[in-house]
Amino acid sequence: MNRRAAQIQAELRLLFRDRTFPGLILLLFFLMAFAAWNTYDHLAEKEAEIETQLQLVRQNDQTLIAQIDSLKMGLATYDKEYTLPTSGVRLSYNNHRITWIPLKEFALVAIGQSDLYSNYKKIVLYFNDSYERRSQELESPVEQLFGQLDLAFVWTYLLPLVVLLSSFDVLSIERETGRLRLIASQPIQLSKWLLIKISIRFFTLFALLMIFTLTLLSGFGVSIFRQSGAFTQLTTELFLYSAFWFVLSFLVNRLGFNSGRSLILLTNLWVLFVFLIPAAVNQLGTELHPVPSRLEIVNHHQMVYNEIEHNLGAEMEALFRTHPDWSSDDPVTKDMSNSTGWNINFLAKQYIAQLKHQPKTQAYEDQIDARNNWFGQFRIFSPAMLFQSALTDLAGTSTRYYRSFLQQAQAYAQVYRQYVFKGLFTNHAFTSDEIRDLPAFEFDSRSLPSLFWKNAVGLFAYLLLMGLVTMLLASRNSLVVPSH
Repeated sequence: MNRRAAQIQAELRLLFRDRTFPGLILLLFFLMAFAAWNTYDHLAEKEAEIETQLQLVRQNDQTLIAQIDSLKMGLATYDKEYTLPTSGVRLSYNNHRITWIPLKEFALVAIGQSDLYSNYKKIVLYFNDSYERRSQELESPVEQLFGQLDLAFVWTYLLPLVVLLSSFDVLSIERETGRLRLIASQPIQLSKWLLIKISIRFFTLFALLMIFTLTLLSGFGVSIFRQSGAFTQLTTELFLYSAFWFVLSFLVNRLGFNSGRSLILLTNLWVLFVFLIPAAVNQLGTELHPVPSRLEIVNHHQMVYNEIEHNLGAEMEALFRTHPDWSSDDPVTKDMSNSTGWNINFLAKQYIAQLKHQPKTQAYEDQIDARNNWFGQFRIFSPAMLFQSALTDLAGTSTRYYRSFLQQAQAYAQVYRQYVFKGLFTNHAFTSDEIRDLPAFEFDSRSLPSLFWKNAVGLFAYLLLMGLVTMLLASRNSLVVPSH
């Protein structure tokens, strides 16, 4: 035990005496700090956007309520009917709604899809493709690997390089300097000696990595103790991902190559797992699940709308059979010369067109889902894909989070639209209480099961595979000291 402790102490002295390892650690910390600051700044902009939009909705609603109360008390008059605050026309055009996806506590970890898309959607009652087409060209989970600089980028791309550069020549340098004969004469197997050296590097790097992570997360306002479960998940994923690259380095060292060949082989494996396999999966998924052109979707909607205009009478009758509570005998709703009748006619055409256009858009959405599901299933082919999936899932910025948000926004828009259309089509005078009780949106993240265990098991499977390969090599060959 004393001999083992002495070996560990000696190895730690050698590790930090060499300027390479401390230099790599400082570089890693600098990149992590810059990435965290960049993400924090990005998230602050997102939060400011959401708050600005929510404040705008609140102000518009308060103004409308005040105008309704003023009209009720006879303190205000309006020349035109469509300007009345009690008219559904006001809700259709002036008082929009906002749906938003709240930022998760660990959003600082990965920017993910929020690099491309807003965390809120403006819901209006005339045609609005912000919620009619849910995909909005969302990038695949694989393509998220190539995004802004954030902690996920540093850990997925650069952490493996730090691991490989600090451990690729653990054995070969001893052979090349002639110290391997002296080590082989000691009462310890070379495989165990190599494993101890690699393990010391792994636990030292991982301990420093977690200190850096704790410091940065706490410094940027993430409550580690309140979110201990999420932090445990992050720690587990970082441990497994780092361990994979150290085990890979151990395996390559075990092959007995010189330093140059070991570095080239490890670099090629890094390129394979981090770049080539994800790119191949992405390309294959795109070929197997092609997505129709969005221009084709837009043209189809316009064609349907034109057909409805040519047969509007029959279409309106069908609409009122579907929604009998929208039908009204009020002559104002039938008179196209006034704003209420004209808007009912216009919004009805939009609504009918969307219903008839739905099968086309649904096929488009199904194709998007099939492609993203394919990507999700084949992320097992690369530990980088598994790790990146784990980070964006933890941060709440993954593809499936944003697609779920857009789906929920679409569902809310349908509920809100039908609520207002019933009042508009019957020329109902909205009250201030009804404005206060308008349907509200709340994002439901509980509908998305966590991917933590699937990704963790996948990374652990890679560790087991590397261990089996190492055992297989050990059964066929042994580390030997060169005779000359």
